[in-house]
Amino acid sequence: MPARRASAKPRSDAAFRGAPDIGAILKQMRTQRHLSIRDVAEGSGLSASFLSAVERGESDVSIGRLARIAEFFDQDLGSMLGYGTQLARPTFIGKADRATRNRGRGIRYELLRLPGLNIELAVMTFEPRSAMRDALTHEGIDILYVASGEIVLRVGEVDYPMQAGACAVYSAAYAHTFRNDSGKPASAIGFTTARML
Repeated sequence: MPARRASAKPRSDAAFRGAPDIGAILKQMRTQRHLSIRDVAEGSGLSASFLSAVERGESDVSIGRLARIAEFFDQDLGSMLGYGTQLARPTFIGKADRATRNRGRGIRYELLRLPGLNIELAVMTFEPRSAMRDALTHEGIDILYVASGEIVLRVGEVDYPMQAGACAVYSAAYAHTFRNDSGKPASAIGFTTARML
């Protein structure tokens, strides 16, 4: 009977269950921030040898220790792990999770509900000199990113002109609206933590 060949490297538990690879996530977060293992060890209160073993996939990590690592990187556990294993594969947004809203003449406003998250995405285009018909007020936090052109964000009674590439975060509890005062088209992407669909 022939001898069984040992594989060069055993598969991690994560590979068997489709769970996130904690070591790879830790290494990526650390290297993106140009940090050494020692930097993370000092900031999290964990040993450098332990963190190194986690990165190499040679040691498991408890939830408590993982929470200390997440706190060091200013992340919550769900964010650090990519919101869990249910999103290990892409989920595509279907018609049932999309809605177009009439926000006024010359404005296309499409809302997309993101599965598994308490976040909705708004894709907006503005024809020249167009403005939202009504101001919005709702729960949650909004984020607005201007993808092209110029948009004026109005929160309360204050106008905030924004150029392409500008990003603003604000409380959606205050009346807010958008308009394009320019002679060129504009587009923006918005995120909200409220349910608007």
